[in-house]
Amino acid sequence: MSYRAAGSLPRHPRRFSRPALLVAATIMAFASTFAHAEELIPLGATWRYLDDGSDQGTAWREPDFDDAGWQSGPAELGFGDGDEATVIDSGAITFYFRHSFTADSSGAVALEVNLRRDDGAVVYLNGTEIVRSNMPSGTVGYQTRALIATDDGDGLHEYSVPADSLTSGRNVLAVEVHQNNPGSSDVSFDLRLDKRAESDEVSVVRGPYLQLGTPSSMIVRWRTDGPTDTKLSYGRRVGSLNTRIGSEEPTREHEVLITGLDSSTKYFYEIGNADATFAGNDADHFFKTSPRVGSWEPLRVWVIGDSGECSASQDGCVEAAAVMNEYLDWAAANGERLADIVLMLGDNAYVNATDRETTRGLFEPFAKVLRNHVLWPVPGNHEFGASDSPTQTGPYYEAFTLPKAGEAGGIASGTEAYYSYDYGNVHFVALDSHDTSREAPNNPDTNICPGDGSGGAMYNWLCEDLAATTQDFIVSYWHHPPYSKGSHDSDSPSESTMRHMRERFVPMLEHYGADLNLTGHSHSYERSVLIDGHYGVSALYRRGVHGKDITRGGPASGGYRKDPGANQGSIYSVVGSSSKNQGGLSRHPIMVYWENIEGSVVLDFRGDQMDAHFIRNDGAVNDRYRLTKNVEEDDQGDTVEIGHTGRTASSLLGIGPPEI
Repeated sequence: MSYRAAGSLPRHPRRFSRPALLVAATIMAFASTFAHAEELIPLGATWRYLDDGSDQGTAWREPDFDDAGWQSGPAELGFGDGDEATVIDSGAITFYFRHSFTADSSGAVALEVNLRRDDGAVVYLNGTEIVRSNMPSGTVGYQTRALIATDDGDGLHEYSVPADSLTSGRNVLAVEVHQNNPGSSDVSFDLRLDKRAESDEVSVVRGPYLQLGTPSSMIVRWRTDGPTDTKLSYGRRVGSLNTRIGSEEPTREHEVLITGLDSSTKYFYEIGNADATFAGNDADHFFKTSPRVGSWEPLRVWVIGDSGECSASQDGCVEAAAVMNEYLDWAAANGERLADIVLMLGDNAYVNATDRETTRGLFEPFAKVLRNHVLWPVPGNHEFGASDSPTQTGPYYEAFTLPKAGEAGGIASGTEAYYSYDYGNVHFVALDSHDTSREAPNNPDTNICPGDGSGGAMYNWLCEDLAATTQDFIVSYWHHPPYSKGSHDSDSPSESTMRHMRERFVPMLEHYGADLNLTGHSHSYERSVLIDGHYGVSALYRRGVHGKDITRGGPASGGYRKDPGANQGSIYSVVGSSSKNQGGLSRHPIMVYWENIEGSVVLDFRGDQMDAHFIRNDGAVNDRYRLTKNVEEDDQGDTVEIGHTGRTASSLLGIGPPEI
C-alpha cells in the first residue's frame, strides 16, 4: 500500500522517531501475534562499574575503552534498598556501567530498552547516546544532577529507539547513572536490551485513545509493541470508512490528527498498518466532535480521580473496573448516552506513574472508555515519580497531547502542564497543582490579577484566560483539593499545596464567576454547598457569611441558582475515590455530602443547567445536585473557528472531509 505523506508536525520529543505525519485514522487495541524479540542483554547481567566519583569525561562511552581496572558484578547494582545483587559505594553524583555483548544487526529496526534507574541515566550504544532518562538537556558531566528524585528505581522505564548504532559482532552498552543529591540514601541500576527485527508482526499495546477534540478536529493515538507504519480510516457509518490516510515511517507511538470535520458529528474509525487492521470499524470505535463554541447542545462529562490503583494492586483493578462499569450502566439507563469527555483528576497511575505503570493503571483498565471518550487529564503528585513539568518530560507528557497554543479554545498557555478548552457553552480550566509554580501576588484574596506580573506563570496565564472567556459555565480542575477532611486534611500545616490552591487560585476563580471545582488527592467523595469568599482554615468558615446557598441543591427542590458575574458562588467537589477509598474522613464544614466509597461523577450540561450525580461502585446514586445559571442562549453559537491553525486536512493532504 502506498500512502500520501502530510509533512512533519513537531512537538516535544517522543521515545521513538515521531511519525512523519499526523493524519486521520482508526485503530483497535489488539492485533497480530508478536514474534518474540531477541534478547541482547538480560536483566541481572554482569556489568563493569566505577563508583569512585571521578570525572570520566567521554572516552569511557566508546567500545574500545579499557575498563579492565573497573570492578564487576551482576545487576541489580546499587545500594540502600536491600535488594541489590551487587552493592556499590555511595557518595558520588555519577556512577558508570559498561557491558559488552555480541549481536547480529541484520534486519534490526528498533531496540527496546527497559531501564531501572535511580535517579537519572544516560545510555550509550557504541559511543552514541540512545536514551536520556530523568536528565536535563545539553551536555552531561560527572557533576550533573538528575532532574527529580522520587522514582527510587521501583519500576522499569521502557524505551524504543532506532537500531542504527547496533553492529554485527561486538557491541558495548555504556550507562551513567546520576543522583539528584550526592547524599542520597540509595542508588539502583539494571537494564534489559532487546532487538526487534523487521519480520516481527506488531500488535497494539496501548489505546487507541482520543485527545484534543475540537469542533473540527480530533487526535487518535495508539502504541504498538514494535515499530510499524500507520494507517487510519474514518467515516460516518460502520462499513463506510471512506477516508484513509497513513504514513510509511515506522513508529511505535502513532498520533493522528484528523481535521476538516463537522461539529457535533459522530465518526467511526479503524486503525492498522499496511498489512493488517488492528481494531475498529465497529460500534465501539468512534469519536464525536465538539459543538460550536457557545452552543447549548447537551454535554455529558465523566469525572474520575485517583483512578490509577490498578498499577499497584489487584484490588485497585477490581475497584477501577467496578467504577467504570457502574458509570457505563448508569449512562445506558439515563438517556442511553455515553459521556463526551473524561476528566482525570491526577494520580492516574501508581506508584510513580512510570511508563509501564501508566499503561497498567490508566490505559489498560479504561481501554473501552478511552477509545470513544476524549480524555482531558491533569497530573497528580504520583505522576511526578517519573515526569517533570518544567521540562515537560517523562511518561505523563509522552502519553498525552494537550492544548498549549489555544487549539481547543481559551488562551494559549505555552505548556501542557496547564491549559484550557471550550466545549459548547462550558469553559474548562486544567491546572497542575503539584509540579508547576503556584506563585501568586501578595494578598491574593484581595489583590486579584493586579496585572503587574507579580504572580507566577500559571497564575498570570489563568488571569488572562478567565478574563477572556465568555462561556456560560466555568469548570476548573486539578489534583490537590482546597477543602477536604479526607485522607488529606486541607487544614494541616503540612498540606501547603492544598493551602496554596485555596488561598491563591480560588479567589481568582470566584472573582471571575467560576461555577464548579473538581479535585482528587483525598481518597473519598466530598461535595460542598454553594459558597464564596472562604479562603482560610475550616474553623473560619461562617455559613451566614460564606454560604450563598446552604441547601443540598437537589434537583427536586430546584437546585442552586446563580447569576453570572463575580463572586456569585461556587461548588467544590473532591472525587478522589475512583480506584480506592481511604479512612479518616470527617466532615469539612462547607461539605453537604461526604462518603468513603469508590465512585465517579457524571456532569450533564443542558443549556443554562448543570446536573451532577455521584455514582458509587455498587451503582447507588446517593448525591445529586443541580446548578442553574441565569443566562440566555445564543442561538447561533460562537462562529469563531478554533482548532489546529495551519494544519487543515486540505493543506496537509490535499483533501477535505469525507463525502459519505
